[in-house]
Amino acid sequence: MTVVVHRIFDEDGRQRVSDEVLGDVWRRVVEEGKVETTFYAGGVNTPAEFLAFLRQPHVVASLACARADGHPLALGWLTHAGDRSAFAHFCVIGPFRRSAGEAMVSHWKDLTEATGAQLVDMLLGITPEINTGALRLARIVGFKTVGTIPRYCHCVYAGIRCGGVLSCLDLTAVDGSAPT
Repeated sequence: MTVVVHRIFDEDGRQRVSDEVLGDVWRRVVEEGKVETTFYAGGVNTPAEFLAFLRQPHVVASLACARADGHPLALGWLTHAGDRSAFAHFCVIGPFRRSAGEAMVSHWKDLTEATGAQLVDMLLGITPEINTGALRLARIVGFKTVGTIPRYCHCVYAGIRCGGVLSCLDLTAVDGSAPT
């Protein structure tokens, strides 16, 4: 499947993906029961909170879609981008498609600053150790586990604190082919 990734807001802050499409993405995330795992720390529970979250200045959000019909496949966003690194976040819409994950990684690698320099070359992730599905998907798209920070993740919906699995992906090693 051919996948295209769109930045939700461009470098100048102009919205490139409509509120209607984002509302549909939110509905799908809710219908698929993914709010609690994607926003495990709480704070994003309504369409308005979702849109407000995506509009935060430190969030660089993108949407992976099937090229053929524009059907959303995954939502990804970077937070705290600076000094060539950022925290990466990813939510699958529908079944996981490796092509969507790989397209998002490639998209993140191609993001540039206003100067034309690559925005990030190191992606970081902290995933609750109880979210084994997300950890598996991170490995599939090339993230390597560094270690686990004990009791780091406050999983509001599960009512527990658990270890946060720290992983990273060196984008200088990503060449567009499938990660090994």
